[in-house]
Amino acid sequence: MTEPRPAGFAVAYTLEEARAEDFEALHMLRLRAMRPSLEHLGRYDEQRSRERLAEGFVPAHTQHIVVDGQRVGFMVLRKLSHALRLNHFYIDPPFSRRGIGSTVLRGVLAQADELQLPLELVALKGSPANRFYQRHGFVATGEGPWDIDYLRPPQTPTLQLVRRFWQALQARDFAGARALLSDDFSSTWWSSGERYTNADGYIAMQAAYPEGWTIQLKELVRLADGRVLALVRVDHPPGVFFATTLCRVDEGRITAVDEYWATVEAPPAWRTPAAFAGLQPCNPQDDPRAQRP
Repeated sequence: MTEPRPAGFAVAYTLEEARAEDFEALHMLRLRAMRPSLEHLGRYDEQRSRERLAEGFVPAHTQHIVVDGQRVGFMVLRKLSHALRLNHFYIDPPFSRRGIGSTVLRGVLAQADELQLPLELVALKGSPANRFYQRHGFVATGEGPWDIDYLRPPQTPTLQLVRRFWQALQARDFAGARALLSDDFSSTWWSSGERYTNADGYIAMQAAYPEGWTIQLKELVRLADGRVLALVRVDHPPGVFFATTLCRVDEGRITAVDEYWATVEAPPAWRTPAAFAGLQPCNPQDDPRAQRP
């Protein structure tokens, strides 16, 4: 069995434009990639699969993914007026779990960011592809009987700046984190009643925080007023904490952060599934969106 690559692992690949005569080979690759999920839903049908691929098959929009001279997958990517649309994206099962899909998708995401366009796609319900796309920042925007619609907004410079800040903290690169803050930086921790009005003091506090913590980002969104909303999970055994942070950015530096922290704890005894219809327990640590920044 091939061992999975660590997150962020990059694979050298090239893209080759498909030709009309490649359709049958692409269809067979799609069947191999989709068969387990389709069979699980009772939807495996080779003719229907052929028709679905044929609907949007345009060689100019279809590219083979090539690694070490072998065609290991393909994608169909179209530029629309309002978005990039990833109509198909498959890695042949013998080449899966090697980091190829993540590497290629990061390239597509970089293209979308450069164009400042959202990236749209559809994933089959129940497919492992859902977690894969969620890990790469896609959010569900709707669903049909068999599919889920996903969208990943473009990453603006302000989003990239805030992500770099959390990356620096996770890496314990406190000097790098300080370089992303303005000299007049301030941060208010509303849950504990603390306000930092000095960037150096704020970073010194982060560096002095007792070790053993791991940061994971759940969401990163640019708000209409220009602020950046970050939903963060911090695992610090035995505790788990969540923070909602609102960041202001000016001239390429973070100038202010409002932070709202919460501790994971059991619900009160009166709030039970037996008492309230539709209430289900969930594991707050079981969230595919939460990834190292």
